[in-house]
Amino acid sequence: MTKDFIFDAWAPPSAIWSRWAKPVLFSQMDSIAPDTIAVPSTIDVSWAVDPNRATAVIVDLPGVQGVPLALSLAAIGYRPVPLYNACPAPQGDVALVNVRPIMIALASGASSLRALDLAAEAPPAFLLDSQRNVPLVTAAPGMFDNRSISLPTDFPSADFLGSRRIHRVVLVQPGRTEPQADLSHTLRRWQEAGLSLLEIATDQPDVPRPITVNRPSSFRLLWYNLLAKAGFKANPLGGFGGRLPMPSNG
Repeated sequence: MTKDFIFDAWAPPSAIWSRWAKPVLFSQMDSIAPDTIAVPSTIDVSWAVDPNRATAVIVDLPGVQGVPLALSLAAIGYRPVPLYNACPAPQGDVALVNVRPIMIALASGASSLRALDLAAEAPPAFLLDSQRNVPLVTAAPGMFDNRSISLPTDFPSADFLGSRRIHRVVLVQPGRTEPQADLSHTLRRWQEAGLSLLEIATDQPDVPRPITVNRPSSFRLLWYNLLAKAGFKANPLGGFGGRLPMPSNG
């Protein structure tokens, strides 16, 4: 199973949402043998059934947890769109955010996702790691800093969603909390454009409830993207990830 096969399964050229899929993790996958990976289990996503296909989903769950939920959404007609934007650390290095389990899960689900043969117009389910900017270890010189951030430019505009008859968005989070600060910039834009926003918590998977996203700090400022990226390390291959500098001798 090659990285091209895996990426094409998650972002086929015919799917209208594939232009937003992030290739960062896929581009750094080595060949993965099918017998070395586990198939994710099925999750109840009956709350997402929409006969009008007018709903988009944002899955903002910790680490690998979003992938099996995305595959379950795919089974009822959603197109998963991976937005994971953090590079894995080079072999032998310590990363602040461990994304390798996500890579393995994406590989493990590639064949089953491809077999579903989803329609090009299938509504999107965008995938994020809710721990994208939470270091799992204390940062130290020489470590690989791959903390990342979600920006409005990572998502389609409200106008584009509307052109595809998407009128509501369901945010999936671990608990009933406020959306993460970076994601709030995207959700607030959609809210102001008239999209309905709802939330469902994986620890209380009953029915989505409406939410209102407050105006976040620096909202719509022209320099917000630059401000938001401050303190994060861009990677030459795309996405986020770079070695923390060693203290200079002096």
